[in-house]
Amino acid sequence: MKIIHKRLAISFVLNILIIILFFTSLIAEIVDIYTNPTSVYKNIWGLFRFFTIDGNLFSFICSIILSIKQYKILKISETENVRELIFSPINYILSLMSASTDLIIFIVVILILIPLAGSEGIGLINTYNASSFHITIPILLNLKFIFLDAKARDLFFYEKIFGGVPMFTYGIIMLILCLCKVFTGYGEEGDGNIPYPFLDIYHQNAFLSLICALFIFCFGFGIGFLLDFINKKCENIIYPYNYLKEVEVNQVMELV
Repeated sequence: MKIIHKRLAISFVLNILIIILFFTSLIAEIVDIYTNPTSVYKNIWGLFRFFTIDGNLFSFICSIILSIKQYKILKISETENVRELIFSPINYILSLMSASTDLIIFIVVILILIPLAGSEGIGLINTYNASSFHITIPILLNLKFIFLDAKARDLFFYEKIFGGVPMFTYGIIMLILCLCKVFTGYGEEGDGNIPYPFLDIYHQNAFLSLICALFIFCFGFGIGFLLDFINKKCENIIYPYNYLKEVEVNQVMELV
């Protein structure tokens, strides 16, 4: 099997593994809700307050779409014109969005939440489902994106921005829900079901909440640009990037 198809096959296998990990982890979370009275989620709908679950759900959907596309490509004969399918910008953007989303989750948990929470922070990753959502799935998604996914051309600026869209969308929806008091805060009048303190706009400085939200949004978009840059550098090492853009797929299959 030639290197391009081999990379595609490995990416397909990783997507299937990610699908399995998410599904089994979600089942474990649901079981925990019904069997553990101290569960932070309280009910199934409570799962979707947190970006960890929503972000992984988005990556789960992306992995399903990509695995279907990859399976179809792998079934096509190498003699057919599959260059546009293999190096499709849409496939790359979907992979970029899912990798960016889960890298944000990984960074926030490992570099911010656990250090701030101390020994209690280990609870964020001390179970199968927690470690899958926060550690395993993000690592697999980013390794897959950086080393296996390729594109036939440089993305336009607006295409790279898609890397931060899931985080931005989540933030906007949660801010609206908090403004409408669907989720209330940690103060005396709140029930504590707001997912993150910076969203508690009724019990803290609204300007501080806005600054935190803007920082997180910019961070999300920046991660997308960073991952695209790293992917391009790794692609140049694995195989000359310009060559992938210019050569026809039948030549690639014969020479690599």
